[in-house]
Parts: sequence; structure tokens; C-alpha cells
Amino acid sequence: MTTFKEQLQKDIDVFMNLDEFAETHTVNGKECTAILEGLTTKEQFIQLRESKINFDGISGETFILHVAVSALDEVPKEGLAIEVDGETYVVSSSATEIGMATITMERDVVP
Repeated sequence: MTTFKEQLQKDIDVFMNLDEFAETHTVNGKECTAILEGLTTKEQFIQLRESKINFDGISGETFILHVAVSALDEVPKEGLAIEVDGETYVVSSSATEIGMATITMERDVVP
């Protein structure tokens, strides 16, 4: 009989399956299996509407990274920089739950 922790690891392995949802990404110089998603149009609109600071000519991008905690050297905390696939972002929030890290990150984009 498998233990609860063993079953959780199997579930993470299914979610992080390269044939299904996940892709290989480089996170802070380390190659790992992760899911990188952008915000939907609705989420972008809500974020823009709730933003307290608005600068002409500067826009931002927000991405959410789902990765197994075991794949990272450490889970970055809010306000720290994170590099994903050669692009640098600032962590706006991070949470870990049942062996998975969910990291929301942003960067400014100047057209």
C-alpha cells in the first residue's frame, strides 16, 4: 500500500507530465519541468483596473509558474527577482502547497 506522501508525489508527476501540460523551462539557471501560464484577457483587465500606478508607454506582463518544490533550489519570496527562460521577473506572490510551488511574477515591458 502506498503512503499518502507517495501518492502525492505520483499526482505531481502526472501534473508535471511533459506529454500533457508541462514543458521544460530554465528557472534561475536550473532546467526543470514546469507549467508557465499567462493571464487571461479578463484577468489582465481586472489587474489593470486595480492597478494604482499607470505610466504611459510602459505596460507589464504577468505570468504564473507552477513547479514542483523539489525542482527548485529554493522557492523565491515576494519582491525577489526570478529568471525564467532568460527573462527576469519580480515575484509578486509565491505559495507552496502539497509539494507544488505557484509563483506569480511580473515584469515591465517598454514598447
